[in-house]
Amino acid sequence: MSPLAPTEVNTSYNPPPMTPRRWLIVLGLALVGAGMFFSVGPPDLVLLNTSLRLQYPWSRGGGALVAVAGLLVFAGTMTKLAVRLLCGVLGIGALLVSLHLLRYQLEATDAGLVSRGVLDSTAIGWNEVRKVERIGDSILITGPGEASITVDTTDFEPEQRASLERAISRRVRETAGRPEAPAAAKNP
Repeated sequence: MSPLAPTEVNTSYNPPPMTPRRWLIVLGLALVGAGMFFSVGPPDLVLLNTSLRLQYPWSRGGGALVAVAGLLVFAGTMTKLAVRLLCGVLGIGALLVSLHLLRYQLEATDAGLVSRGVLDSTAIGWNEVRKVERIGDSILITGPGEASITVDTTDFEPEQRASLERAISRRVRETAGRPEAPAAAKNP
């Protein structure tokens, strides 16, 4: 056979087989993607007779927990320590986000504004509100001393943001028109 003779060329491509490790990588990435998809969106706005309540539906926090599970699966398949550490840091962040989404509640009642989060709760009575200001996509309500509630309205729909702003301004105006109750007299 001469060196210039045509040779047979293999034109078919056979991809490598899917190993269990590769399936777990795909599963981990799919869980992260699905979790991110289901964890974003506006909170639920509940208008009651005398109050307004904002809280995220459980599916938002559940979606973030699915993303945490996906990061754990993905990290378990990786051999490099740096990738595992990165997945761990991202997983901790996603876990904190999921806890925030599951726990967060903002309620505007007759008595005042109450914000509940993962680490703390803050209540500011309407008669204690010192200042309400809009900073970018957030509303900052300042009360006495260091008490303040920041409401991030980035994910809100326009009508949700308008309802919250109207409720806060109406309550502050109503309270400003009322005289404060006199302090009780001390008996000697």
